[in-house]
Amino acid sequence: MGDFEQLLPDEIGDASVRSGEELVLTYAHARRAIDIATKYQVAVLGVECFRILADGLGVEVYSSYGFETDVWREFVERNNREAILFLDQNSRGDGYGYILTTASQNEFTHLKRSTSW
Repeated sequence: MGDFEQLLPDEIGDASVRSGEELVLTYAHARRAIDIATKYQVAVLGVECFRILADGLGVEVYSSYGFETDVWREFVERNNREAILFLDQNSRGDGYGYILTTASQNEFTHLKRSTSW
């Protein structure tokens, strides 16, 4: 479980569908989760919207934003604003879910060190 999932209240985790290690959240829970992420300085690096199917998930649309900055707070604010904007522009009804790709500052630093970018 990553830093972000540990911050989420049980009501969000319990109401979510799992896809491997990731939580598939309802629109309302995704919005609330982004607010929680922002409060605790966790960046939402991307959002994916899925149709929940009987045999898995069908990709509908995914975000395509990305920012660079040396100031973590600014990085979080920019990414998380875009995540909310993406959700608002791609709101779906029942039968849809969202996966938030997130990173705390510690996780992001570790990720950058372990990749070639």
